[in-house]
Amino acid sequence: MEEPNPFLPEVTIFALTLHATREELVEIAQEWADAGSLYVAVERFHPTYAAVSLPLAAPITASMVKEEPIRRLCLRREPFIDGAINERQQTQWNPECLTMVLEPVSDDGLRATALTAKSGNLGLLRDWGNLVRDKALQLHRGAYAIDPATGGRQQCPEHFHTPGAHDLAVAGIPMLAAAGSAIFEFYDMEI
Repeated sequence: MEEPNPFLPEVTIFALTLHATREELVEIAQEWADAGSLYVAVERFHPTYAAVSLPLAAPITASMVKEEPIRRLCLRREPFIDGAINERQQTQWNPECLTMVLEPVSDDGLRATALTAKSGNLGLLRDWGNLVRDKALQLHRGAYAIDPATGGRQQCPEHFHTPGAHDLAVAGIPMLAAAGSAIFEFYDMEI
């Protein structure tokens, strides 16, 4: 059995996968930032990487317009250290974040995303988990993951989706896996 490296902290990770519109995720981030006095950073990956930290209580939507196309939001209890030149550096300089990947609705559909956090501080991770769990309890729950090539179906009772994603699915927009070809069909779909 391999001994733990004393120079690397033990890190625990959690992720809640879901389908949500960008606007809904930004609204959730704003709600959490305002209620918990959390700092927010917005990240753009294309055409060049940029991470911009926002002042405490800044309006996220208005700040995103200046930096589009924003692909990820990060929330943190401490101010962000600015100047990262890539995603890896941003993550190293600013650990202990709750992150949200913002997926756009494309011609193919809406890809699943996740609310994720990783931390060596179990108390902080528990706080992030409680925040996410409380929000998840307000969302739609359950889906089938369907393999379009074989028609195989797998139940995903812990897959969540927002009202906006639900409306898109009812309108016929495919709900895609975060990666791969699977398509999600929500349990509570009414067509």
